[in-house]
Amino acid sequence: MEIRSNRRIPELCAFFVALVWGLGWIPVRYVNQIGFDGIWGGIFLNIGAAIFLVLYVGFISGFTKTTVKSSIGAFIVGIGAATFFIAISFTEVAKAVLLFYLSPAWSTIIECLFLGRKWRWPSLVAIGSSLLGVVLVFDWVISFDSINIGDLMAFVSGLCWSIGISFLFTSPTKKREFPQLALIAIVGSVLIGVLIALIGGSQLGVFPDGETLLTHGYVPLLLGTLYFAPLLALSLWTCTLIAPALMSFLLSMEILSGIGSSYILLDEPFGPSKFAGTFFIIFAAIVEFLIPNRITKQGVYQD
Repeated sequence: MEIRSNRRIPELCAFFVALVWGLGWIPVRYVNQIGFDGIWGGIFLNIGAAIFLVLYVGFISGFTKTTVKSSIGAFIVGIGAATFFIAISFTEVAKAVLLFYLSPAWSTIIECLFLGRKWRWPSLVAIGSSLLGVVLVFDWVISFDSINIGDLMAFVSGLCWSIGISFLFTSPTKKREFPQLALIAIVGSVLIGVLIALIGGSQLGVFPDGETLLTHGYVPLLLGTLYFAPLLALSLWTCTLIAPALMSFLLSMEILSGIGSSYILLDEPFGPSKFAGTFFIIFAAIVEFLIPNRITKQGVYQD
């Protein structure tokens, strides 16, 4: 049967997920401070989420067959999660969030090129506004010297999320698949994080010493279990029901909680240029949200 669930429920869920994701920098920065340096903070948070999801899938929901397409989508989303954690550790929170939310622009391009969406002038406005916002975030100076590893990872993260949710949206999905898809995503996040850590070496963070692991090792594992595991599962559920560009718009509400909380809790500069950049990126997302006749889910749920 065709999906007939109330569209407002997943949309409201996506809005809630975005607000909670926006606060995700707090546990990442916290575990950085207690000895899980740089990239290793995000890796250990993901390991905690992975342990929980392995136990949940193994003993509660059970393993089930997933399509190759949805598995690839989940894995790519996992790459997006890994790179976003790196971004949070190595650049300003506001800049990481704003660069990540070029994703509505990427999702719009993907829908028009590959998913049969008709190109309309508002799409050009949305993409142009997003790009203008990024230029403003960097104070009109974009060069290799002005972009650090955190900025680059935030950019890659948004692109990966857009690609991943496009795979998930276009895949027929079973209700009981979501925990397993979340597990695939989080395992992908751990693997990519470790690979980047090995390539980057100590510049991306020093592996925590034995004392840190013994005294504080439970902290990122617990935070990963309680915070990121359910958050990722909810994100994947909404991604399978909501068109990629609209999903990217709803997730961009993370800007509100992410930048708002970092402005209150951190001493990070947020001058007129970043404010203007925030405006244009949010404006782009709103334009995308208002575009009519968006693509609809073609997959089905099978119990």
